[in-house]
Amino acid sequence: MKSAEHRAVGDAAAAGALVYVGGTSAEDSLVLGYGDVVALSGDFFAGHPGKPDCGEGSREQQEGLAADGLFELAGIAGQRGTQPGTRAEIICALKVMAVDGGFVDPRFEPGGQFSDFQFTPTAAVTEVERRVRDRFLALAAANGDHFVTPGSPDTTGSNRGCPSCPPASRFGSAIVAYRRLHELALDQACGLGRCRGDLSWAMAREAAAQHHLTDAFAAGHLRTPVSAIRHFWHRRYPQFWPSLEHTVAADTAAALRELTPLARLLPAGILYDHVLAAVEARTIRFPPIGLGDLLARVFHDWDNDHGLILDTGGVLFGDGHLDQGVGMRLAVTAARAGIDDIEVAYQLGGSGSRLRGQALYHAVRSLTGAPRDTFRALTCVPSPSAVNPPQNWQAPDIETLWNLPIVGTTGATVGMAIEQTLQEGGEVFGRLDRLGPGVLELPGLLGMPVLRRWAGHKASHAYHHGFIQHLAHDPHATVLAVVGHEESSQVIATHGDGAAPALQAAV
Repeated sequence: MKSAEHRAVGDAAAAGALVYVGGTSAEDSLVLGYGDVVALSGDFFAGHPGKPDCGEGSREQQEGLAADGLFELAGIAGQRGTQPGTRAEIICALKVMAVDGGFVDPRFEPGGQFSDFQFTPTAAVTEVERRVRDRFLALAAANGDHFVTPGSPDTTGSNRGCPSCPPASRFGSAIVAYRRLHELALDQACGLGRCRGDLSWAMAREAAAQHHLTDAFAAGHLRTPVSAIRHFWHRRYPQFWPSLEHTVAADTAAALRELTPLARLLPAGILYDHVLAAVEARTIRFPPIGLGDLLARVFHDWDNDHGLILDTGGVLFGDGHLDQGVGMRLAVTAARAGIDDIEVAYQLGGSGSRLRGQALYHAVRSLTGAPRDTFRALTCVPSPSAVNPPQNWQAPDIETLWNLPIVGTTGATVGMAIEQTLQEGGEVFGRLDRLGPGVLELPGLLGMPVLRRWAGHKASHAYHHGFIQHLAHDPHATVLAVVGHEESSQVIATHGDGAAPALQAAV
């Protein structure tokens, strides 16, 4: 789902409730909408549980807090949006949602709650803004636990022994993620009930869990095997990421020479080396991005846009189209069922119950009329009908895949779907484009800060015209250029440095 849709589902299920996210006092607390937390968790911040109040909960239940960016950062007051490593990143993520989603968040308008936070119009320039966007991309590369059937990446389900392989998701699937995080929220709610604590704390944890739950009601998340796609194509093109960096650097350097007369005074090789260093510095926090990431996004987008017939009847659409078909109604019903569980667990604690773990979960399911082995929210998760034409994501190479129908045996090809996903003005185009402005400084090229900023601005402009627009206008040629660069690199590795001059000339 898109951020605005996650928020809409959460707010509808919780009737617009506010939840306590962090802070040590009433004056210092961060309170957000229930839907805000559903949208922030998972996509912008890792969805780990917080430490239960009243000193209760097992060691395993408490270990997640240190790695939980959302609730950890919520407790650290910042300086109106300027200080990284604070709740400024949370507020900035709300700004990024509005900018990228093309909607107005009144909290950032004049007189609004966050109107004095110092964010740029594109939310893509400052260190805080870059950290938020970088984390979003890093989490997106390991988001198998946002999908109902992500598939097994390999026979072991692990990246052990393969550092360059796509990163594994924390929980493995959206169903496992929700169930695990929901159970931890139930333990917390029961503990809070025993000590008459603030239920809002457990509600915030449930909202974080429900990001995974609500993703299960977007068609693109229902059957797309993102983990399997990533690993399948990584095995075919294992050097796609460094090859992509080289292609970005080559296209940007060429455009920089074309757009900036001063750049022509530098030898082409030196300029390319500096731009490549800038690209590598900009992407150092990212996990390796593979061809499978692009393809997984394409198949995800296709099902979201075209919908899936459900085995119970009705059509489910997805990201950006949730209000069509049955998705919104089903998602709100499921989210409300999860909230009911939290309220029941809190009441159990308030009655003096000291249940926890499986005994508590069984009691909650019994009181809410859920099946013995699952929660009521998970019974709402839909299943696609067998009449839907299958996805065609396997092929010997990218050229063969490009010409295959994306689903079934006829119709639009994978290549046509890739062109649609990468079209200028689209979501992917915008996110990639915003990696450039204000951040592509050229280290070591110019000593004076003013000149380095000027060069960085020019390089960002060249990145847009040299790589981003080329990618949008001719994705087939761009993808083949990256693959061709990888194959040339393999020739160098096989035949020695004698192939290097030819590769450098091609770059």
